[in-house]
Amino acid sequence: MTALLSLDRPLVAVNSDIDVAVSVARQRGEPVLFTRTELLPLRPDSLAFLAASSDALGGGILWHQSQTGISLSGAGSAIDISCDGPSRFGETSAAVRKMAASILRGDGDQETPFPIIGGFAFSGAKNGSTVWRGFPGSRMVIPRVLLQCDRETALIRVTLPVEPHDTPFHIAHDMDDLFGAARRWAQAAMTVPAEPVYLTRQSLPARRTWESSVATAVGLIRQEMLDKVVLAREERLRANSPISPVSILEQLRSFDRDATIYAMQSGQDWFLGASPERLVRLNKGRVDVTCLAGSIDIGQNAEDQARLAERLLASEKDREEHEIVVRSTMDALAEVCDEVTRLSGTPRVVTARAVQHLETPVSGTLSSAGHVLDLVERLHPTPAVGGHPQDVALRVIKELENFDRGWYAGPFGWTDLDGSGEFAVAIRSALLSGNTASLFAGCGIVEDSVPAAEYDETCLKLRPMLAALGAL
Repeated sequence: MTALLSLDRPLVAVNSDIDVAVSVARQRGEPVLFTRTELLPLRPDSLAFLAASSDALGGGILWHQSQTGISLSGAGSAIDISCDGPSRFGETSAAVRKMAASILRGDGDQETPFPIIGGFAFSGAKNGSTVWRGFPGSRMVIPRVLLQCDRETALIRVTLPVEPHDTPFHIAHDMDDLFGAARRWAQAAMTVPAEPVYLTRQSLPARRTWESSVATAVGLIRQEMLDKVVLAREERLRANSPISPVSILEQLRSFDRDATIYAMQSGQDWFLGASPERLVRLNKGRVDVTCLAGSIDIGQNAEDQARLAERLLASEKDREEHEIVVRSTMDALAEVCDEVTRLSGTPRVVTARAVQHLETPVSGTLSSAGHVLDLVERLHPTPAVGGHPQDVALRVIKELENFDRGWYAGPFGWTDLDGSGEFAVAIRSALLSGNTASLFAGCGIVEDSVPAAEYDETCLKLRPMLAALGAL
């Protein structure tokens, strides 16, 4: 049973759980992790907690879903699993599984989910860019302090590495200090700094160059070299003062309650966004995926929105692009699931801030025990962000895109120790570095794609992040 956290609770003494953790570390001759949770009487604001905790500890991290009530917000790093290269998924999965054996829980906290949070770069290859210097091929983190909420409860989790040479007193002291700080952070209020003034804005590559790449891709598709490829671009803004990541996250949260808000801090840089697209969720053997492809504007009013939605549903180009994603996803899941189905009556039109999308939910049941990270590796990159066939599309992307995607369109999410968890596709995203913001957007290119229209679609997809930045 998790203890109730009083905001004025005094420091606790060393208990048997900490003694056991130190003893195990000494017996093994290697570090273990000790974790403890305590309930909060009220649910704090996850973004205010993120701001306060990351200011104090660095390494801020966030996963927030208003529609499900699940929110993970914290800072610091009890352990950091980072990998590079094409084998990053397998290496990360193996490291997470191995690490599970080194976690010792205090206060009988055996049933509460234990989140390991982070993400993966779109590609395992490096192109020499320094823009993503703080974000390796993959990074999964156990925060030192985590505000962990669902619809019913809010709790603070503190996790510390315990070295063989540590003493129970020092571990208890450090935990008490962090719980005390967390109580203060749980009462923090949001402070909104003044919006910066944006001095420059640059499209990378320039519009004409990007449209030429789209035309080349269309030519390759018409030669039947591939069915679809997703080409993305970067919009880089420079401001007169540092850009506040928490202010942007606050705006994104208010814009779209159906989106998954996510963020990771590395040094002074932040990668963040508001994704409308679930890559995969695994819970008690059930697998859920959201296929999202095909887009159109939302219009100026309800009549516009309905008319444009009808146009999207009737568009052969968008339906073709969408069905490529659905078929590929169902084929990939069929190899590990007993039954894979798509929601009847789909695709349907869903709205994500300023954009309407074609959406088809797909679900299945795992044939045997599995891990969400294995499903992430199986599904990424979907044709919605890569193309089809995958190997050909990725080669075309490498040839035609003139920037480093980094973590854009990669998987971002969390996993529990039992292998359950959820990952989103990290679209509608931005990389913040001091006074600079790099925004990313892409489009699915098929046989009937028109380069100028595809560029306009990227502008449409950039609007929510530009609005959050105060740059519209």
